Amino acid sequence: MDHPDLEKGAAFQRRLDDVGIVEGQIREDWNQVIVATEGEQRRHLRTPLIALFRSPQINKLKQAIREIVESVFDEIEDPTAVDFMRDVAWKIPSRVYCYLVAAPQENAAYVAKLSDNTVTPILTCDKSRLQESIDTFNASKIFVKQHLDGRRRKGALGKDFTSLMIQQQLDGMLTEDELIFEGIAILHASVDNTVHQIGLTFGTLLEDPSLWRAVREDERLIPPAVDETMRLRPRMSTIFRHARRETELEGIPVPADSWVFVSMRSANRDETMFEDADTFRFDRRIGRVLQFGAGPYNCLGQTLARLELHELLRVATERFPSMALNGEWSCHDTGMITEVTSLPVRL
Repeated sequence: MDHPDLEKGAAFQRRLDDVGIVEGQIREDWNQVIVATEGEQRRHLRTPLIALFRSPQINKLKQAIREIVESVFDEIEDPTAVDFMRDVAWKIPSRVYCYLVAAPQENAAYVAKLSDNTVTPILTCDKSRLQESIDTFNASKIFVKQHLDGRRRKGALGKDFTSLMIQQQLDGMLTEDELIFEGIAILHASVDNTVHQIGLTFGTLLEDPSLWRAVREDERLIPPAVDETMRLRPRMSTIFRHARRETELEGIPVPADSWVFVSMRSANRDETMFEDADTFRFDRRIGRVLQFGAGPYNCLGQTLARLELHELLRVATERFPSMALNGEWSCHDTGMITEVTSLPVRL
C-alpha cells in the first residue's frame, strides 16, 4: 500500500470500466474527481482538501456532531423496535456533511441518496444499477454547483467548508470545475462508507453483550473499540493497486500494467502481526487502520469518520445503556466492500 510504483487512481478507473462507465461526459467528469486521478493532478487536488480535513480543525466539530447524534435519537418514535441503519446510521453522516458545508439540514436525506446511489453500484460492480449511478452522479453535480452559487450570493464567507473552498478558488488553488468536482468528492466520501462502518461497529459490539457492557462502563474504551471493529469487520474488503511499470514487491516480480490486490479481511487477521488475531481485544495496539490507506492515498476524512463513530457510541452508551440486538443482523459481502443490510435493535 506504500509502494511508490503501485497507483490507486488507475484502480478506481478500472472500477468505472468494470461497471460500464467507459466513455462520454460521465467518464470525463469522473476522470476529474480526485479518486480517479494520479500523479501531479492528484497532488494538486489533495492540497486544498488537506487544508480542510486537518485533525485540529475536524476535532472542533465534536460538539456539533454530538448535537446531531442527539437529534437523531430524539426523533425515534418507538425505542423497542428500531431499524438502526434506517433510523440512525443513514442519518448521521449526511447531516454532518450538511453541517460541514453549511447546507440546510433538510437536504440530508437527499445527500445520503446521492452518495449511496452513485458510489455503491461502482464499488459492488452492480451493472444493473449503472444508469442509476450515472443519473445520481449528474444530480450530485447539479446539487454541488447550486450550493456553491447560493453560498456566493450570500456574500461574506464564513468558516464552513463551502466558504473555505470558495476562498481557495479565489486564491488560485482551484479552477471553477475543480471546485465543483472537489465538492462532489466530499459529498460522496462523507456518507456511504461511514454509514456502513457505523453498522458494522454497532453490530459487532451488540452481538457480544460483554463488549457493549465494557464500552458502556468505560468510555475510554470507545476509541480502541472502533479501531478493533475496523480491523475485524472492515467496510473495505479489498484494496487494489496498478503497477505502472515493472517492479518488485516483497521479492516477487510484478510485471508492468498488472494489478496487485490486498485483502483487508486477511491482512487484518494476520497472525504474524496480531496476537490472537481473531479475537476482539480492547488492549490491542493497532499501528494504523489499513482500510484508510497509506502514504499519498491515505483517507483524508478518517479523522472525521472516527469522530462520528466515537460520538455516536458515547451518546448511545449514555442514553441507552441497555441497548441490544432485536433479532439477527445481516451483511452483504462483495469482493470489495461489506454493506450492513439489517440491524434491528431495541434501545
